[in-house]
Amino acid sequence: MDYFVLKQDSRYTSTPMLEGLREKLDMRDLYAATSYRIPDKLLFQVKGEKDSVFTDVLDRQLFLLSDGLKRLVELYEPRAVYKMVILMHMLTRRQKTYYLPFFEELPCLSPYAELHQDQRTIKRLVLDRERLQGKKIVRVSESEMPLIVVRLDVAESLLRREPVGIRLERVELA
Repeated sequence: MDYFVLKQDSRYTSTPMLEGLREKLDMRDLYAATSYRIPDKLLFQVKGEKDSVFTDVLDRQLFLLSDGLKRLVELYEPRAVYKMVILMHMLTRRQKTYYLPFFEELPCLSPYAELHQDQRTIKRLVLDRERLQGKKIVRVSESEMPLIVVRLDVAESLLRREPVGIRLERVELA
């Protein structure tokens, strides 16, 4: 079975940026085991241009899913925990609801993967097929940044909904 990294499409350069992120969240709590420390609802003002695009996946600062994408992902991963994140764009007076997902974290990096010198960021992603165990959606635990991987059937389902601003990159498996 094929797997894909789910992320924000880098061609969307005018996306909202969260203000005061470090003051509201301890980045060490962005893991399933410590998600209880994060409030169930968060509110952030965002900065951006008038034409900022609220894509279905935001991953520049936090990995966030739009409400519509979250409802679809829930069908495949009902045990995941989600924290509501409301984004307010004061310039345009727009408000959007997103969700901060906490998926199962799996140590599934293959010995063939390449890491940068810091040994915390991945240079070449290769996942171990056996460790993935056919799971539908996982977070690669060896990655410092949230790295969300979805199985082919989930990827196809996402694409059928014509999401805005997501990118799916095939993962090499060993």
